[in-house]
Amino acid sequence: MDIQQKPVSILTGFLGAGKTTFLNHLLKENKDIRYAIIENEFGEQGIDGELVIHPEGDETIVEMNNGCLCCTLNDNLYEIINELYVRRDEFDELIIEATGVADPTGLAQPFMTHPLIQKHFPLKGVICLVDAELIESQLKNTEEAKNQVAFSDVLLINKTDRVDAAHIEELSQKLHRQNPLASIVLGNRGSYPSIELNPKESPLEELFHKEHKHDHHDHHDHHDHHDHKHHQESETQFPVSKPHSHHHHSHTEEIVSHTFHFDQPFDYNILDRHLFVYLMLHAEGLYRMKALVWLDGGEDQYLVQSVGNQLEIEEKRAWKPDEKRKSVFVFIGKNLVRKDIEELLNKCISTRDSIHP
Repeated sequence: MDIQQKPVSILTGFLGAGKTTFLNHLLKENKDIRYAIIENEFGEQGIDGELVIHPEGDETIVEMNNGCLCCTLNDNLYEIINELYVRRDEFDELIIEATGVADPTGLAQPFMTHPLIQKHFPLKGVICLVDAELIESQLKNTEEAKNQVAFSDVLLINKTDRVDAAHIEELSQKLHRQNPLASIVLGNRGSYPSIELNPKESPLEELFHKEHKHDHHDHHDHHDHHDHKHHQESETQFPVSKPHSHHHHSHTEEIVSHTFHFDQPFDYNILDRHLFVYLMLHAEGLYRMKALVWLDGGEDQYLVQSVGNQLEIEEKRAWKPDEKRKSVFVFIGKNLVRKDIEELLNKCISTRDSIHP
């Protein structure tokens, strides 16, 4: 049967970055889309739109006068997802506005690792607003800002009207070095850009196609998510329950990103095992890992990524007949030792004699 999917966008950014202002902009610019909004921040400015319906006995979901459903998130994301599933005919898309000090990994995890949630609530992407004036200081002093920048798919440099062009260019380059997987766009309260999530070619795919030296790999840095491949679950079963997870925090280290290219196929079982162990040992310092991988013996390119300390390995697309097969890995985090990661990945290269050309 057809599945009625509700795409999910996560809006993150440090305190004062302008998330709610940008959210109000999205609501006004997309009046033909019925949004459900999960709001887990009670900031200075609430979402525009008076709350007009508060169902008796329902303290979680309310309806605003612009037709949106609004949820208050404390520690019950899975409960809210269940409630929104029941009311899925009332909205078209879901936006989650994270608190300014939240690690977006925890919010994204169920949408990236839980098969049933993935099926009904596919994650379009994570948008991070960064304050053009304050982000550099925040990155130096707060672990939360680092996680937000490292984990996002789009970095919206906000309040660009308060700084000069040279500062914006320098900041854009710095953010790109720290998160080469993200698209970077500019905006301010009076002029926000249109943001495309899930573009035809993502920054990771651009890195995949980038020319590199044939020494097995090329180098840069990055990180991603962590759970595993094929889970079986009922197509109709709801509700869902929350898995056990751990989160760690530390401070002040600079974000680094490392990119590796390989022209040889990987052994699936060895890669899965080594990455799993690496995540168990280094999850605290690894903000994100993402890769497009050539696996020996298969006809498909695979997407490998980490979410917190969970690893995801899934088929992405079939290799084209005339396409050169290769892999690209990006690790993002702090205290990441490039040589150690390189040695780990080299151990995962297939040793079979008969491989694809």
